[in-house]
Amino acid sequence: MLSDKINKLLQFAANIGVIGGLVLVGLQLKQNSDLLKTQLLYEESGRFISGEQALYGENAARVWAKSIERPRELTLEEIRIVDAYLYTTAELWRSTHMLAQLGFLDDEGDWQLRVKAEAPYFLGNEYGLAWWSVYREEVNMAAPELIGLVDQVLEANPDFTLRYLTLPLERLKSQD
Repeated sequence: MLSDKINKLLQFAANIGVIGGLVLVGLQLKQNSDLLKTQLLYEESGRFISGEQALYGENAARVWAKSIERPRELTLEEIRIVDAYLYTTAELWRSTHMLAQLGFLDDEGDWQLRVKAEAPYFLGNEYGLAWWSVYREEVNMAAPELIGLVDQVLEANPDFTLRYLTLPLERLKSQD
């Protein structure tokens, strides 16, 4: 009688263990699936960015500076170089935002901090603002909250790029 009770108790404990094990396996499968999705997203984004970066060439800095100083003088070739540069930046923001949405960043605000720091630098100029208006309306690959944050940041800093880049020179001149 006592051995029957012990057997039943052991069977019950074993069944609970099996159920617990199945739950853990299910959780691990879900976690592996999420990690695979993230890896595929990262690889897809990385392939795209690598392709765009191949377009930069040796003159990327010169062309980007021209897009800030004299945007109306850009040739079609130069426009494509700047487009690749800016599109790569937007893709990085999109990927960071997606990682946050999937829960793989420590803080939901990480993607927002990146956008707030980078959007004025890359887009806070006449050409960058025009490019962004085309991207957000015609391409529109980013989530609405990402687009809204970029819009908000650019509204507050529409001429940031040139001011930021020339500020060190102004400070040097003021020291003379």
